[in-house]
Amino acid sequence: IDRMLSGVTLRNLEEVNIHDPLEYVCNLVEAEHEGSLQITRDYDPSLPDVVIDRSQVIQAVLNIMRNAVQAIGDNGHIRVRSRIQRQITIHKKIHRLVVRIDVIDDGPGVPPGIEQGIFYPLISGRAEGMGLGLSIAQSLINAHGGLIEYERAEQKSIFSIFLPVGHEHV
Repeated sequence: IDRMLSGVTLRNLEEVNIHDPLEYVCNLVEAEHEGSLQITRDYDPSLPDVVIDRSQVIQAVLNIMRNAVQAIGDNGHIRVRSRIQRQITIHKKIHRLVVRIDVIDDGPGVPPGIEQGIFYPLISGRAEGMGLGLSIAQSLINAHGGLIEYERAEQKSIFSIFLPVGHEHV
């Protein structure tokens, strides 16, 4: 667990269209649930490529998507959205361009008592949860110079992944 949480290193950096790993995760999650799951894709086709370790970003998005699936149950909906944002500050550094990936579900949301700590290890809103998925996801995205944020708006849970465009985090 310690190695997974603190020893994240970028091993296989490559220039990637972010929609490739997003599609991989969506297809995998849909296959795991054999058609009983509704995932809507809302992609901006004009996004520039990002320099990432593809497998690490897949793991981070997969952790968030699996949490969303557990939150919505059998009759919910997940929306995966990609957008570009300009002049975003991440870790006290201003980035000219950032790719934003939102995983939006209509589940009940994170319990209010643990909202502030959901990215810490061993914090879970489910009795059977281990509390590692979001912590690992945050560590993986942090290694890319990015960030994950959570908000609850309009009866929806929104997990936003911010990944800088360019080579400044390499």
